Formats: sequence, structure tokens, C-alpha cells
Amino acid sequence: MTKIISIFERLGMGGGGKIRAVHHRLNAFSEMPDFQPILLNLSHAPTQKENFLKLKADGVIFPQVEYLSLPEACAATDAAAALPLFDLAAEIGEAEASVRIKTTELGRIAKYRIREKDRRRTYTLVDDEIFQLSVTKSDGTREITDYARNRAIRWTRTKGDKFLLGRNFIDGKTYRMDRAFVRSFYEMVPWGPAITFFDGITSAYLSVATKSPRALFLHADHMNPDGKILHRAKLLIEGFAGEAIITATDAHRQQIASDLKPSAEVHVLPHFCEIAAKKETARKDLVTISRLDLEGKPIHECIQAFSRIKDEFPGINYLIYGEGAGRDQLENQINELGLADRVRLMGYTTTPLDVFRGALASIYPTMTEGFGLSILEALSCGCPVVSYDVNYGPRELIKPGKNGDLVPPRDIAAIAGALRRVLKQPKKFQRNTSHLLDRYTRDAYVRNYRGIAEKLMAIQAS
Repeated sequence: MTKIISIFERLGMGGGGKIRAVHHRLNAFSEMPDFQPILLNLSHAPTQKENFLKLKADGVIFPQVEYLSLPEACAATDAAAALPLFDLAAEIGEAEASVRIKTTELGRIAKYRIREKDRRRTYTLVDDEIFQLSVTKSDGTREITDYARNRAIRWTRTKGDKFLLGRNFIDGKTYRMDRAFVRSFYEMVPWGPAITFFDGITSAYLSVATKSPRALFLHADHMNPDGKILHRAKLLIEGFAGEAIITATDAHRQQIASDLKPSAEVHVLPHFCEIAAKKETARKDLVTISRLDLEGKPIHECIQAFSRIKDEFPGINYLIYGEGAGRDQLENQINELGLADRVRLMGYTTTPLDVFRGALASIYPTMTEGFGLSILEALSCGCPVVSYDVNYGPRELIKPGKNGDLVPPRDIAAIAGALRRVLKQPKKFQRNTSHLLDRYTRDAYVRNYRGIAEKLMAIQAS
């Protein structure tokens, strides 16, 4: 059986299209009997595994999909098995520890906290097995020891978001560069037959650390807000040590071919959205589903635009689904504009299709876009979309005046005008949402991914 490995730096619950696209791919491969999909998380935080298990429990990720953090993957090696076992009693000694216990999807979590003069230690155990040790020091540095199979696998010292030092207990070496540190673990994992998908440029540097077939899926993290390819992204894409580069739109492939010298053949594999037949629900609100990242997803501009037209549509509220760093700023804006009764932050949703099925229209603010899965999901549910007019997906999916509208980013008047046009005649726009969707079926999606997997395996065999 061939493993399908999707690498993630962190598994969030913010509701963005990129992570949902990864879920779709993992789920598709889980239904193919000759593949075993694995989500490989470079992070080892307990909350990351909890997020994965919550997504599984909610049916967002299928049961056959496996989860491994990088330390967990390395713990299976013979070298890791020779490391000493953790002994909680010996670690704590005579120190006085407070204990907090809770039960989550991950299991029975016990946290032992010890306060000392210049530091605070926190031992996290899951079902009586050590998972992580966090040491916070008075100088602002933080030291994390990640454990797997009751053995210390790696130690990291950071200050804020800055990596300072790392120790690989398996190879016994110390690292001062974070990428070299991560690579030292990744290249020692004995995957066996496998195909690795690198989602975006953030993990593409690891492509040189494996000889198995590799594919780089380009979303939108390689572009700046003006749609230009970042210099560091150019280097990573042109230096990608793999056999395939994948985009979700024809326009994206054309730009890669014209602006870069890609290191591998570029393929187009569109996303999909297939709706099970359900009873139509009453449509009543304007919605956005997006991570709350206001630089890349300027939802605050949509709130401004809605404030200009709200009195024309007294029965329509604006509901925003997702989580992220911009939540506090949005809450302040809503309160300052006196919109608390009309604009609501709904949090993360695991049922985006139900949201779109019950919405009059959707607005999609984005500065760069590899595809726009939320747009496809909305249209598939009969929900017209007003989107920012950016590369790539919005221009392929939205036909202005038919199934929605395209507006210039930052132009509040234009956004308000487009919303007004759609909300005045929602049924007219709703009737046109299903055209052009034949290309984005689940069957086509599964067929495309099986095809690329077979092609990658054939390249390796040759």
C-alpha cells in the first residue's frame, strides 16, 4: 500500500479554503483501497492532535485518514527506540507540583505545573504517557521538549516566534537553523512506498530530504497582496526537488509557466464540491466563510460596505464564519459602527455547505487566491457570490451579473454597490449558480488525483 503524505506546519480550525482542500484530498485517497492517507504535522502541540480528532469526530476528515506529528513519525525508528524512557517521578523529584486533569478527544490529559524562581515547568501527559514538557523562563525564552512513545525526541528553544536553538535527541546533534533542524527529523523517517504532497511553499524546502515521488500544490501563499510572486517563493518553486507542481486553475498554471522556470511539469487539478440532495432551507442572510486574517482576507472592508446598505435591507444580517488573529479587531469595528445586532462573528463551522444553503448571498474578500473553494461551495449550494476581482479562482468561477459579481479590492463603494445589486434580486442570481460546475464534480476530482498518483509512481519506477 502506498502512503499519501500531506505535510502541514500547523493544523488550524480557522475554516480557510486551503485546509479544507487538504481535507478533500486526504478523504479522496482514503476511499482508494491501494492508498493510505496520512496528515503529517510538523508541530507536536497537544492542541494540534485535538484539532484533528475534532475534525474526525465531526465527519470533516474521514476515519481512514491517519495523523502523525513529526516526532511521532520519528519515534518508529530503531534509533529512537534506543533512547531512555521518561520517568515522571524522577523528573519532578521533591518539587511541589499542581495537577490539572481534563478529558478531551485526545484522552485523559494531566498537566503537572511546577513554579520555580526563574522558570515555570509544565509536563503534559496523555493517558499517563508524557507528551510534552514546556519550560517558560523569566528572560522570555521558552523551551519545549517533544516526546513520543515515552521518549524525548526533540528540544527547541524559542523567544516569541524566533527559533533560537534545537536539539535532535535521535542523531545527538544541535541545530541553529530551524529548517535544518526540521529536515534532520524528516529525512530519517522510513516511509516506505509513499507520495508526498507539499501544500504551499512553507514546507517545500523539505522536498530535498526524500527520494519518494513529490508534488507541490500551489495555493496562494507564494504571492503578495498585489498578486506578484514573492522572490523567496520563486526560488522555492524553481528549486522544488519533485516530479509535479499542481495548481487548481488554468490561469494559475499559465502564470507559473510565463513568470517562472518551474522545476517540474505543472498540472491543473481543480477542487470539487458535490452536494447531497437536501431539502431547501429558507434563505435569509449574507455570509462570509474565511479565516480571520485581515491582511489577506480584509473582512473589515465588507463590514464597512454592509454598513452603507443595511438600512435598505432591514431583514438581512451579515454572518461571518471563521477564526483567526483578526477577531478582536472585527469585534471592535462592529461595536464602533453600532452593528452588533446586524453583524455577527459566528466562529468556526464544520458545516459550510449548510451555511451557504441557507444564505441569500456570500461575499468573499481576498487579496490573493489560488482557487477559492468557498466560492465553489457557495455556488454549488445555489448561493451567489460577490468576490474581490483577483487571480485566480474568482475570475474562473464568477460571471458578473449572472452568478454574482467581481469588485476591486479596497473599493468600499463598489463592494456596497455589488451587494445591493445581488440582494435586490437574489433569486435571479441564485438561478444561475449551477452553470460551469460540471468540471468540479467529485468523480472528476478523484479521477484526477488517482491519475497524478499513478503518474508519480510510474516516474519513480522508471
